Amino acid sequence: MLFKPKVYMYDFPQVKMGEKRIMLPLFVLVALFGMGSWLGVNGIWMELPLTISSLPEAWSLPSYLAVTFQVANIAPILLTILSTWKPGKVPERPIIQLILAVQIMAMLLLSFFWHRTSIIGGVSHSSALLSLSFFLAMCNTTSNIVFLPYMAIFPMQYMTALFVGMGLSALVPSLITLVQGVGGSTVCVNTTVVSVVNETFNRSEVVQLPVESAPVFSVAVFYGLMTVLMCISAGAFGLLLVLPFVKKHHVKQLHSLASYSESEDTKKPLKDENGIDSSCESDIPKHIDERSRLSLTPQQQQSKPMPTLTFIWLLLLEAFICALAHSVLPSIQAYSCLPYGKRALHLSICLSNIANPIACFIPLFISTNDLKWLSAKSLLGTGFSAYIVFLAFASPTPPFQDSALGEVLVVSLTN
Repeated sequence: MLFKPKVYMYDFPQVKMGEKRIMLPLFVLVALFGMGSWLGVNGIWMELPLTISSLPEAWSLPSYLAVTFQVANIAPILLTILSTWKPGKVPERPIIQLILAVQIMAMLLLSFFWHRTSIIGGVSHSSALLSLSFFLAMCNTTSNIVFLPYMAIFPMQYMTALFVGMGLSALVPSLITLVQGVGGSTVCVNTTVVSVVNETFNRSEVVQLPVESAPVFSVAVFYGLMTVLMCISAGAFGLLLVLPFVKKHHVKQLHSLASYSESEDTKKPLKDENGIDSSCESDIPKHIDERSRLSLTPQQQQSKPMPTLTFIWLLLLEAFICALAHSVLPSIQAYSCLPYGKRALHLSICLSNIANPIACFIPLFISTNDLKWLSAKSLLGTGFSAYIVFLAFASPTPPFQDSALGEVLVVSLTN
């Protein structure tokens, strides 16, 4: 008889979230896994204040990156088409493993080759940074449509952990770059200058020369830290696949209902006491139907369908806001911020990525379902965006360039 080892089970700490309880280790693993969703793109964007001054594109580098990131959206588009064409045939786990592996390799290569350039069309370009950014952007944009379906195997409350992790993908690089700094502040250092008087006599004197301070650590070290974070995210996903206590929290996926084999009983229509056909309902497990019903709030259960015009207006509003936030403003950020100094660009990028995940918690405390309130906020944000665009057009001599007010305004309005 083969020896069978004992498996010891431990009671892991649980935390109450609303009316449900979550297992803390599982919540942490899902959050670390979600951190790998947008870590690559956010990390590259965080280092712009330092890479702009070192690469040939200079102030145009954000524009090149914005175009690269948008072209990378071809990956999720193709995956969506494939999923529609072959429903249920696209496995999430291998794709997630590929996404994490490609990001680790790309970030590792960036730490060594981010500064490499090539001559293309007679002009020097940052070929290494742009090409590796393309692969990272493909992985990050695809993660949105792959991570969420994978999370369907866990109870609904763990979806919050995934969104927390996505917020960490912007928050953690921002905190690292705040520690890193951008240098650039001028300090005076004592330097010995030797001058030749004649063949037998040299004169030396100590003078003070202005020198720009360097950041706390280099761009290569930063990308190395991003590689470590990506490895942590990949390790968390590996643990989600193999740990026994994680598997115990799996729930039956809704799309697995389509694989139920039809028996003679299910082929026959079932009638309830009122004569209503309930054959479809009989195929759905009771615990899934009950969980779906309980997940709705009383307001959701009593809500009316959204009017078509309201739905179209919200879609157009979201498209306009996303165009501003992810294409227009990032591509001109160097022109709007750098006239006020490297510190202004650094703070604008870092603080905006810190404010973004914090703003996601506001709807938990303040209701934002009113259409007029949403439209008013969007109009206010459009006004701020218009001022930033104006600063980019006025570059390199925007208003309040030589005063602290200009730096405060551009940093505040970009957040």
